[in-house]
Amino acid sequence: MANTGNHLLVFGASGISGWACVKEALTFPSKTTFTKITGLTNRPLSLQDSHLPQDSRIQLVSGIDLTGSVDNVVSSLKSKVPDIESVTHVIFTAYIEKPDFDSLREVNTQILETAVDALDQVASKLQSIVLQTGGKAYGVEFSDKLEIKPPLKESQARIPEPYYKNIFYYTQHDALKKKSASSSWTYSEIRPDVIVGFTPGSNFMNIAQGLGLWLSLAREVKGAGAKIPFPGSAKSWKNKHTDTFQDILGRMNIYAAVNHDKCGNGGTFNCANGDLVTWADKWSGICKAFDLEGTPPGTEPYSIEEFVQANQDQWEAVVKKHNLKKGIMENFSWPFLYFVMTVFDFDRQYDINASRAVGFQEEVDTVKGFTTAFERMRGAKIIP
Repeated sequence: MANTGNHLLVFGASGISGWACVKEALTFPSKTTFTKITGLTNRPLSLQDSHLPQDSRIQLVSGIDLTGSVDNVVSSLKSKVPDIESVTHVIFTAYIEKPDFDSLREVNTQILETAVDALDQVASKLQSIVLQTGGKAYGVEFSDKLEIKPPLKESQARIPEPYYKNIFYYTQHDALKKKSASSSWTYSEIRPDVIVGFTPGSNFMNIAQGLGLWLSLAREVKGAGAKIPFPGSAKSWKNKHTDTFQDILGRMNIYAAVNHDKCGNGGTFNCANGDLVTWADKWSGICKAFDLEGTPPGTEPYSIEEFVQANQDQWEAVVKKHNLKKGIMENFSWPFLYFVMTVFDFDRQYDINASRAVGFQEEVDTVKGFTTAFERMRGAKIIP
């Protein structure tokens, strides 16, 4: 293998995006692009438990506390990350959940700034930083108060006050802009729509994990061939959107990192699978992966969470019978599924012409993205 000298550092490597970045960097854009790939995780995670490919280029490192001081992060990076000084490209997908907008903005902007300030001290070969954001930048969570005008384009103005201050992606982007002005590295921002994919552990905002757990239980309770009405509303059944499979997202993050001559200087790019879909288009294929028949919604949305709670004993029996990982179902955030499948009842499709214009041409069928995630979940003993 040619020694390119490229060393990719991924913050948040156990999450749905970071995991995919580490995996895809082994082969994309080529098998020799990166000599070393370092994934940083919050909690300890072995390579075996990560279900990443076994490859000598990958190293997983935990215990880098970005909520601490810059000096402490510098010390941790130097002591815990072999060859930290050789890092050339960084992808930042780390995220800390908080109960209110002010806290979200404060902590997630701070951890990015701390990471960048530390990298400036330890990674003299750094060329680019890629920040992953998302649909919050278009105000989709305030669709009841703002007019969402699809197709959503990166050139659209930031949403107005008083909602503007609730978007921590804005302050993160602005922080990178300010810090890059006096540095040799450049930066990009990547915006996925709802991300579909696998994580090796519990992930409370992972639509594929939630659907995989629920439909596995539904298959056990109702039997093969049972009809499963779409749980959302008739309106959300037909709304247009553009899901983002984790592998496509991983490649886009990597593409922006290594093509910083075309994607840097604050370049912002939507990332989606390439097909325009509705729940009506994909529901049947999703349910079929569990030997179930997906049908249109009934007259009213129904509660997945209530079904799961009512059949908790049966799920525990499934876990025992198939030797599944414990605690994944219990830690999932069912309101997240409700939000995506019922509250998101408006067209919000992405325009991906900007990513195409800089040469990123990767695409995948959306249902295939879901079924691949389910197969990864089965391989990791999360669902039977």
